[in-house]
Amino acid sequence: MEKVEDYVTHGSNMQRRDAQDVVEEFTYELSKMRGKCLDVGSGPGNITKEMLLPILPRDAEVVGADISQPMVNYARQKYSDKRLSYIVLDIEASELPSDQVEQYDNVVSFYCLHWCNDMWRAFENIYKVLRPNGKALMMFLGYHCGFNAYLRIKQDPRYQSYVQDAGRYVPYFQRRMCKDVRASLRKMLEDLGFEILHCSKREKSYQYSKQSLKNHVIAVNPFIKRIPDDMKGEFVDHLVSEIMSQNVLIPLKSKNSQEEYNIVLRYDLLIAYVQKPAV
Repeated sequence: MEKVEDYVTHGSNMQRRDAQDVVEEFTYELSKMRGKCLDVGSGPGNITKEMLLPILPRDAEVVGADISQPMVNYARQKYSDKRLSYIVLDIEASELPSDQVEQYDNVVSFYCLHWCNDMWRAFENIYKVLRPNGKALMMFLGYHCGFNAYLRIKQDPRYQSYVQDAGRYVPYFQRRMCKDVRASLRKMLEDLGFEILHCSKREKSYQYSKQSLKNHVIAVNPFIKRIPDDMKGEFVDHLVSEIMSQNVLIPLKSKNSQEEYNIVLRYDLLIAYVQKPAV
């Protein structure tokens, strides 16, 4: 997701809707998050600035963190504030920068952690950046039907060499085909030392037109930059067709002769609100 403008325009509508729902549900908890707060996976900074900052106490300081330098650059330019700063940070790093350890009273993360290949390491690092008694509110994908298309397209000889690591981009708990995702998440967090304040799985769906789905795929797909220019169009069309073939299509009334559909994509959200114990 290095093309930030494409992501903001076409790749983040579902994420924004779901983040808004979680922010509204946990408004009380967020309103009590004083001190220094880290937003893991802040991306372009719009949710950090427009949703999170207004709810936090006025004396709270927010640091938006993202692994992508282009995202951080965009956020600094578009969503600056005297209470808000942005840094490049890999939450899966084998060793965190020393100036980040136990520096935060709170952590939030919306729609980021499912991209982590090593979920345990990501949660462990969130534990490390928190001060004793610090709290973390995290929301991420447990399952999304669209990711199955990555694994199917990997079998196509035309694209095989470009998507060999397709499984790496499937959400962590989806890759492991956990029977009880919520229980698996809860155990992982408890084993790391967190106290569980809330842990839930939510079944969700989102509708796309064929064109909006295509725009979304281009904006968030990790393989596009690897595909030769003369193959990009057919690759995107093939991936969209794979997604459509496995999901619910809702016929729409059309003025032209071609039948049109909305595509309903189903997915599960995982939400965890946890606390690092006092020393």
